[in-house]
Amino acid sequence: MPRPTPNDTAALVQQAQQGNSRAFEELVQQLGDRLWRSALVMCRDEHAARDLVQESWLEAWKGLHRFDGRCQFSTWLYGILRHRNLKRIRRTARKPLLLLPDPDDGRKPDPGQPMPSMDFERQEAHAVLKEALRALPEPQRQVLELRFFADATLADIAVALDCPEGTVKSRLHHGLRKLRKSSQCLNLRAPRGESETR
Repeated sequence: MPRPTPNDTAALVQQAQQGNSRAFEELVQQLGDRLWRSALVMCRDEHAARDLVQESWLEAWKGLHRFDGRCQFSTWLYGILRHRNLKRIRRTARKPLLLLPDPDDGRKPDPGQPMPSMDFERQEAHAVLKEALRALPEPQRQVLELRFFADATLADIAVALDCPEGTVKSRLHHGLRKLRKSSQCLNLRAPRGESETR
């Protein structure tokens, strides 16, 4: 199926803004694959990408009256997708740390799983890091939260925050430098043994 021209899309948007749900369905058909591919790149998980796309289309439908035509509809739509993805990543980054299992719940420990003391140490390290992050300026804190708690790559963070990757690297560098001055965070490392600037 050929890609729609801007004129086709603009006409459909106008009809959809007047309440024509069939025109909006046609927009979904025309732009759905491109939006899905973008969401899949952002999420790297089909289930999360599917949810992100559905939420973005729903927000676009509800907010059609705000589209003023100063940019292409697809650009506006991808802006919604980026914004919702940022919210998704922030939700992931702010999820409460899992509590240790109740020793009286009758379950036997799995020999292949880390010992509870290791889980506790990991939770304690996350708690210390989160506390130290609160003292950072918001832009640096956002980058570090996404990097360490959502395990996002620099490219993913750049997409989520809608800023150049170089800006992300700079915020990461300055934020880490401030954290390392804190005696609580002297042993801070990048997640999964990766380089901090990858």
